[in-house]
Amino acid sequence: MFNKKGFIVFVGMLMLTMFLAACGGGNNNAGGNNGGGNAGGDGDTINLRFAHEEGQGDVQDLYANKFKEIIEEKSGGDITVDVYTAGQLGSNMDVLQSLQTGAIEMAITSPGFSGDVITESQIMAIPFLFSDNLEVNKKVLNESEALYGPLAEKYEEKGLTPFKFWLEGFMYWTANKEVTTEDDMKGLKIRTMPTSLIIKSYELMGANPTPTDSGEIYTMLQTKGIDAQENPLFYIVNSNFLEVQDYLMDSKHHIYTTVTAANQDFFEGLSEEHQELIREVVEEVNEWSFDMQDEEQKKAMEKAKEEDVEIIELTAEEREVFKELSLEARELYKNESDAAKEIIETLEKEIEEAEAELGE
Repeated sequence: MFNKKGFIVFVGMLMLTMFLAACGGGNNNAGGNNGGGNAGGDGDTINLRFAHEEGQGDVQDLYANKFKEIIEEKSGGDITVDVYTAGQLGSNMDVLQSLQTGAIEMAITSPGFSGDVITESQIMAIPFLFSDNLEVNKKVLNESEALYGPLAEKYEEKGLTPFKFWLEGFMYWTANKEVTTEDDMKGLKIRTMPTSLIIKSYELMGANPTPTDSGEIYTMLQTKGIDAQENPLFYIVNSNFLEVQDYLMDSKHHIYTTVTAANQDFFEGLSEEHQELIREVVEEVNEWSFDMQDEEQKKAMEKAKEEDVEIIELTAEEREVFKELSLEARELYKNESDAAKEIIETLEKEIEEAEAELGE
């Protein structure tokens, strides 16, 4: 029998591939099996297609363009970068799939979208796992044995080379009512990213989680398809969600983490010199991004205060209630696999040790 849905998906992916090929231009020798590993040595140029999940001027876009600026300068033009913002290459899941297949060479992808492909990456979205101290989180994300050992291996199994995990600030809730108690959360139709761990966490808190792609959030809020959503503050403000929401909750229930990664075949096909250069530039941009995202959060809060919304900071006691409600999701996930248990327990220990060293 003719599978109409499957045919539409096939045609969509075929069109995406053709579009990417056209965007790459005639001088694109980036692929590991197409001479990319020798590019630069014989006069060829490596062209990196670098996609991310956010809009122009958002944190990921600033990060990607900083990477472009530095690597084009340091490579003397041997490496060029084309940056693609959210929606240009399809949905966030389309971007992840394109990175896996090599249709694009690099991307910033978050565990909230990669969780169904790289199951263990969902660990990064566990509520109340990370510290309230962003310096602690920065240290852990830079140095973690859990992240750059067993979790990185899971990315590699899916054809990806993860370079650095990094943060984009605390997550906030917005809604058309105050959300500070368990009763407030009950039945709340809240937008989440489409991974099972996040969905389970909100179910445990009593909400009605509704997975929605980033580009659909504003319309869903405006049409009452959803009542609330969670995102980093800069993204909430830049996406104008406060136009259609009355309350902004500083809940600190999570930090938004993401990872800069490359297609594995492409990266391993490069010369050692170019591999090292890419790693070096990612490290440099990662260090720069911590102060950058902090500045973006401060600017976003100033703008939020100008909006017709009520800003509420949850107390430690209120946050503890939500933490206790969601804790079962963490414990359940530890039983998913030996790898999940190892990663979570190692992360918990690393966060605790970093807090003791830096002072919570």
